[in-house]
Amino acid sequence: MMAPNDKNPKGWILVVDDEPLKRITLQIELTEAGYEVYEAGDAKTALRVLNSNPVDVVVTDLKMPGMDGLTFLEHVKQHRPGVHVILMTAFATVDTAVAAMKRGAYDYLTKPFSTDVLLSKVEQLLEYRPSMGEPDTEPPPDQVEPPDRLGRLIGRSHVMRDVYHQISTVADSEQTILIHGENGTGKELAAEAIHQFSRRSGKPLIKAGCATLPPDLLEGELFGRQDGAIADTGGDKLGRFELADGGTLFLDEVGSIPLEIQPKVLRAIERQAFERVGGQETVRADVRLIGATRDDLGELVQAGRFREDLYYRLKVVDLWIPPLRDRREDVPLLVANFIEARAPLGSSGTRPTVSPHALDLLVDYHWPGNVRELENVLERALAFCGGGQIRPEHIPALSDQADAGERAIRFTDAGAGLTETVASIERKMIESALAQCEFNQARAAQILGIPRTTLRDKIAKYGLGPGAAPSGP
Repeated sequence: MMAPNDKNPKGWILVVDDEPLKRITLQIELTEAGYEVYEAGDAKTALRVLNSNPVDVVVTDLKMPGMDGLTFLEHVKQHRPGVHVILMTAFATVDTAVAAMKRGAYDYLTKPFSTDVLLSKVEQLLEYRPSMGEPDTEPPPDQVEPPDRLGRLIGRSHVMRDVYHQISTVADSEQTILIHGENGTGKELAAEAIHQFSRRSGKPLIKAGCATLPPDLLEGELFGRQDGAIADTGGDKLGRFELADGGTLFLDEVGSIPLEIQPKVLRAIERQAFERVGGQETVRADVRLIGATRDDLGELVQAGRFREDLYYRLKVVDLWIPPLRDRREDVPLLVANFIEARAPLGSSGTRPTVSPHALDLLVDYHWPGNVRELENVLERALAFCGGGQIRPEHIPALSDQADAGERAIRFTDAGAGLTETVASIERKMIESALAQCEFNQARAAQILGIPRTTLRDKIAKYGLGPGAAPSGP
C-alpha cells in the first residue's frame, strides 16, 4: 500500500482509481520517483486513508462507482483543505475543467497520459508548498491554493505563478519596471496588475503605444503641446505624462521611441519634469513608469538605436511574461475562461463545450501568436460550432497541422521500429529545448513539461552535453 523504504520521501501521494492496473502502475512509478504512495480503489476507502495518514496530493479518477471524483473532491476540500487534488479523466471537456477548478481542483489530466506529465505537476506543486508532515497539520492560509489568476492574467502553471509572485513583490514599490515578452503574451495585462496592486491604484493608469504613432506626433502624445505648436490644432493638449500624474504610465513597445525623443523621456523619469512641445514652462508630474518591449533593448543599445542610460533606467526591475508554448498546461483554463466570458448561454442554459480531441489540438499547438491567437481561434470556433460542441473541424488550421505531424512521423522514420522512432523524436525535442534555453536545464524542463530529474536522466541517456553533436538533419 505504501513505499516505506524511503525514510525521507519527497511527498505523500494518494492514488484513487477503480482500475487496479492503472492504480498499481502509478503507485510503482511514483514510488520510484521518490514519493510515498497510498492507493485506494474507491472514494470511500480513500477518505479513510486520508483521515489517518499524511497526504500532500490526491490523484483521483473522475468516473468511479459510488462517489464520483468531483464529489470526492468536495469532501477533500471541506475536511482537508490543505491537500491538493489532481483529477484523471477519459472524458475531459471544458465543462469538466471549469467544474473541477471551481470546486478547488489543482489540475486535471486526460487519460491516457504519461507519468512524466503527472510527476511534473506534482513536482511544481510541492515546490511551492511544503509537505504536511502530520495528518492534522494545515498549511498557512496563503499556501492553501496556488492562484489561477492575477488581475486579468490567467494561468496556474509554474511559470505563471513566478510572474504572480514577482508582480506581488514589486507592485507596491516605486521602481520603474520593464516587461519583456512576445506579442500577445499579456504584457499590458501584467502592467494593469502591477498598477492594481500598487499604492497608486486609486489614481489613473494611462497607456501609450510607442509604435503606433509617427515620431513627429509621439512627442506631443507623451508630453503634450502648447497652443499653436502644431498647425491646424487649437488649444493646449495634455500629454500622457501629465494625465498619469499621481498614477502609472504604461509605455508599450518602448524600443520604438525615436532617439531624438529618448533624452526627454529619460529626464521625465528621473526628474518627474518636462516641457510640452512648443512650450517653455516646466511641467511636473509624479508618475510611476512601466515599459514593455518585444525587442531585445540590449541589442538596440549595441546597434546605436537606443540610449544606454535610458535602457538601464527602464530596467530597474525586469519582468518576463512567458509565451503560451512554455505554459501549455494553462490552455484548458484559458479556454474555459474565454468560453465562460464570451459564449452566450444556449436555450438549454448551457454554454458550448470542447471535445477532448479539439482540446488536445489546442494544447499541442505551438501558438506563435500566444494568448491573443488562442482567443482569435476560439472566437472563430464559437462562430462555427453553433452553440454546441467545438470539434476539430471548427479549428481547421490546427487540425491540418496535427495531420501533417502524423504524416511526418509516419514517413520520416519509415523502416524504424516504434522504440527507435519514439527515442529519435524524444531526443530531437530535448535537443531543441536545450538549444532554445542555451542548455539551461531548469528552463528546458519547463518547456518540455517534465521534472528536472527526468530531464537529467534523458540528457545522460542520449549523451546530450553542451558540446554534443545534434542528431539527424
